Amino acid sequence: MKTNLKNYIKIFNKKFFTKPQCRLIINALNPSTRTTHTFYNSGENKTEKMGHDPYISLLFDQQVIPIGNLIKHQWHKIISAYIVDWLDKKEKIDWFTGWTSYSFPKFMGYNKGTVMKNHCDHIFSLFEDNGKPRGIPILSIITALNDDYSGGEIIMCEKYKYKLKTGETLIFPSNFLYPHEIKKITKGTRHSMVSWVY
Repeated sequence: MKTNLKNYIKIFNKKFFTKPQCRLIINALNPSTRTTHTFYNSGENKTEKMGHDPYISLLFDQQVIPIGNLIKHQWHKIISAYIVDWLDKKEKIDWFTGWTSYSFPKFMGYNKGTVMKNHCDHIFSLFEDNGKPRGIPILSIITALNDDYSGGEIIMCEKYKYKLKTGETLIFPSNFLYPHEIKKITKGTRHSMVSWVY
């Protein structure tokens, strides 16, 4: 097993999500559903805004099934490529037996001046069913839906910088060893979708 944290951060290229598919997803977002992103404070059991947070959008009702299925199908292939083809076969981590499912995508929009503060993705509230835990996030997924903006780099582990191209997907462990942030957008709007594997 490799001990460098960067070894478990992997980018999958845009063969999984093409530029036309990414544009289709952006166009399927309902602007009237936009809300400001909030962080969950587990110590105080409440959500809070952190300042210059991005917004979250939902799909138009008629797009939930077709667009949702497109995304889930492609993410399933990427997750399998990360766990089965890469971790197991190449990294020889054969004790990692697999995964249960993943959350429906959260669609993020970052306008000029917005950021995402440094945090880790141990988001247990997303993985409850009627108040009962159904798992914990083990992997985080970020797919870039566009790249025609400035700023917005992903900083992983406070030192590794990534600027995703349209259609590229970044996967990394969700635990406390992988804090990450999105730097300030200086021009345009950054669109992405995120999910967590459990």
